Amino acid sequence: MRHRPDRLFLLTGGVQGLAFAWGLPAMVWWVVDLRLSPFRLAVLGTALVLSILVTETPTGVVADLYSRKYSVVAAYVVMGTAMALGPVTELFGVLVIWQVLWGVGWTLQSGAATAWMTDELAHHASHSHRSAAVMPVESSTSGDDTGAEHSGIPRSDHSRQVDGLIVRHAIFRSAGVMVGLVAATAMGAWSVRGSMAVMGMLAIAAAGYLAIAMPEAGFESPRRRTDGAPRPAHTSAWKDAIALWKRGARLVRRDPSLLAVALSATVAAGAWEANDRLSVLRLFDLGLTQLDGREAVLFFGAVWFVMSALAIPMMAWLRRRLEQADQRSARRDAFLLARFLTIAAAGALALALSPWFTIALIGWAVLDVAGETAYSLTEAMANRHADSSVRATVVSFVGQSQAVGEVSIGLALGTVAQFVSVPFALAIAAALFAVSAAPAAIVGWRTDGAVQ
Repeated sequence: MRHRPDRLFLLTGGVQGLAFAWGLPAMVWWVVDLRLSPFRLAVLGTALVLSILVTETPTGVVADLYSRKYSVVAAYVVMGTAMALGPVTELFGVLVIWQVLWGVGWTLQSGAATAWMTDELAHHASHSHRSAAVMPVESSTSGDDTGAEHSGIPRSDHSRQVDGLIVRHAIFRSAGVMVGLVAATAMGAWSVRGSMAVMGMLAIAAAGYLAIAMPEAGFESPRRRTDGAPRPAHTSAWKDAIALWKRGARLVRRDPSLLAVALSATVAAGAWEANDRLSVLRLFDLGLTQLDGREAVLFFGAVWFVMSALAIPMMAWLRRRLEQADQRSARRDAFLLARFLTIAAAGALALALSPWFTIALIGWAVLDVAGETAYSLTEAMANRHADSSVRATVVSFVGQSQAVGEVSIGLALGTVAQFVSVPFALAIAAALFAVSAAPAAIVGWRTDGAVQ
């Protein structure tokens, strides 16, 4: 597996899913055992995303400057530590600290993993092409491609391959969630807090394996010359970081598709944060108040397992669609993102307003599957429009846009839930999902080409 960056990238998706599955025992512990209020749940979410907002772009720049591989490895060490130590104490202030640490860990891998895969894939394709060719293939140095300029293969083929891997990564993330849910449910029947600690240690163990197995032949740090000699001392890492940050910002601002992705992500993420923190509380109030912590872990573990299983065929369909990319794909992708966000809005509305537990549960499942698919499509669109030198930075820009929405909207809706009602806050979140579809839809209408 050491020489297969595609397989290792998929493995990082599975580990990411394991980290997501940790949220099952954590949320049950917070809601059922600790009985945290809606506002305190919102504060935990805000602490998480505020740390993402502050560190998303700096960690993406660091990955672009030094190492995508070790940024990914460090991510799972940091997240695993926060996961393992999260249940040590019931003090609310300490719980907030662990959420901040988890958020920092998340940003270390959020742009770096995709950037690492894209460049490693291009490097391996270029090496294979040169080995098979009689004469070396001269590559373009324009820097406007997604890494295919180094591969000797057509850009569209490389782009489709990368898009397909991004969606397969999401499929493996869903599979990782399912495996993690089984483990969390089994261990949660013994101890909810114990399952949280064990899952954190598993994430740290995965980081150790990635440190050994991941190559990094397709990336050369701009902090060093091509021949490996150090750069001149007067060129500081800080200046390099600022230069990369500005370049990424210009690309996001000037590319309509990237700008639409960032705007949609900002609004949708705020709505998603409210649902992420309040949906379990909503369902618990609708018909699960008689359950204790261990019973709640079993119930929500089964529900999340089914939702992850439902997401996998949707991801497989999205992968096939992205691999059929052509000159009209930008418009189709924008419309598709708008559709998924609209479906998420419908599911969120059912969760918010239905007085029947079963309808609310179905709405939650629709929201989850549509939201996961939209997230994968968003990442694929951002990666496609970012050139190699600032890929991690640009993908991190999208993550930062999401963090802006989560901080500004998520805490506000948590306050509404605390002082008005949880259903009212979730209804506002449903409306925001519908609003978030507008930027993507506008780009779809304004982009040349026909939609299939």
